Amino acid sequence: MCSTCRDPTDGTQLGVGCSDPYSAALNGAQSNMSPRSQVNPHTGYFPYPWTAPSITSKVDRRLQVHDADLDPAFNPGARYFIEGHYVHPDDSSAGNQDNSASYREVLVAEPEPFVYQVLIDDAWQTQRQQAAVRAWQDADPEVVETDLRVPGEGLFILAAKATLTNSGVWRYSYALQNLNSDRGARLFSVPLPAAAIVANIWFHDVDHHSGETYDLTDWPGGVAGNAVVWSTATYVNNPDANALRFDSIYSFGFDTNVEPEATSVTIGVFKPGFPMELSAPTIGPKLDIIDCNGNGVPDSCDLDCAAADCAPPCGGSVDCDANGMPDECQPDCNSNGIADPCDVLQCPPGDLSCADCNGNTRPDGCEPDCDLDGIPDVCDPPDDTDGDGITECYDRCPLTTPPGACACPAVGRCCWFDGLICWDDYPRDQCIRDLGVPDCIEAPCRLGCLVGDRDLDGDLDLGDIGSIQQCYSGPEGTPGYNPPSHECSINLDFDGDDDVDLLDWKAFHENCTGP
Repeated sequence: MCSTCRDPTDGTQLGVGCSDPYSAALNGAQSNMSPRSQVNPHTGYFPYPWTAPSITSKVDRRLQVHDADLDPAFNPGARYFIEGHYVHPDDSSAGNQDNSASYREVLVAEPEPFVYQVLIDDAWQTQRQQAAVRAWQDADPEVVETDLRVPGEGLFILAAKATLTNSGVWRYSYALQNLNSDRGARLFSVPLPAAAIVANIWFHDVDHHSGETYDLTDWPGGVAGNAVVWSTATYVNNPDANALRFDSIYSFGFDTNVEPEATSVTIGVFKPGFPMELSAPTIGPKLDIIDCNGNGVPDSCDLDCAAADCAPPCGGSVDCDANGMPDECQPDCNSNGIADPCDVLQCPPGDLSCADCNGNTRPDGCEPDCDLDGIPDVCDPPDDTDGDGITECYDRCPLTTPPGACACPAVGRCCWFDGLICWDDYPRDQCIRDLGVPDCIEAPCRLGCLVGDRDLDGDLDLGDIGSIQQCYSGPEGTPGYNPPSHECSINLDFDGDDDVDLLDWKAFHENCTGP
């Protein structure tokens, strides 16, 4: 079984979202697969022989994942992890049920649209006796991890992270794994201070399938009292509600204007018993007054003396974009004393420096603009006069390099794991997104000039031979090696190995076409 664990700060996918309703259980020397709903993960009990709905499709009783959780366009830079979890009565009776899950990283490749391959490299070691959610902290030391035991029953593992976004608000992300609690969970609540402003509340779960009886309704999330709360139906109202069942991960998150500190969240238990709620120490919004500028005055009073419990000094801040945060607490990329969103809102017509062509609430004057036309490169890509794929802002040879000379083929060979696994006719851009190594590692140009074309006339000819002789360094690491200058490396190091040697001479000779 495995589940989705996503960090919404940058869209990074931290786990594969899937759901296998049939749990592996070993009965003596015989292996059998039974529906999850027939297994008690805490005691290890499962009926034998078991019964299950008939198979109706090729994907029944297999791990299933939504395309959107694998599509590189939605998950740039994603890392994927799979987990195996074994349940058995003897293991549980010996008190060893907490070490029965192991995870490992895998590579998800897309050789053609919506066709995915899961590749396993032996160099990526299986993290034995470790649940899948622990991969998040292993990959990111800023993640806070908490183990939480239901008294006399199973184990929950909570991972959490708070991230300051570019817009100046804090994003809180939580991933809760039910490792082996049969009672499950039905509620997740994060406390808030009074006057906190909350936005972008989200939730992600798994979809049970193949005839499994559990409901698929997402947990609705919202602000209730002084907390952000997600919940599903109670056991009394619906025993098949979408509770957090064993060895699944549900993810929760939201944005707020409150900075983080150590706190405790509440987890509501699904099946009847004692207790019905658990308190888990983790990270969350600071519960003291919201004081983003550290002046000892609550932000609500900084903005309005008429707010509750306000006394002088108060009312000294402005909130031009009405987001509940004093303007001095928001980013000011051009250091003009005006918060970026306010710069954009107040921008006079025709002033390109404070316009916002890409709608990111950051003035265009703070965005990269290599051709200095006042419009960010993202909205106005610079010209490429010679069509070599290098814009004129960075092209040292803007008129001489032949069109297309710097571009790698759109389709070619792609390899993983030092060439152990290779695909022919693989889209190059897709290969790079899938963390593969394309045959064409880099274009035959550097800074828009053909490698080897020291005289910058658009070809490799006799006029360049003298330059390669002057820059010859010999192979790196051999006696007499003389490190080449930066200029020599840029122009004449064909294979990019920090020297100019006979291999580079060979490449020059093979590409020498004359004037």
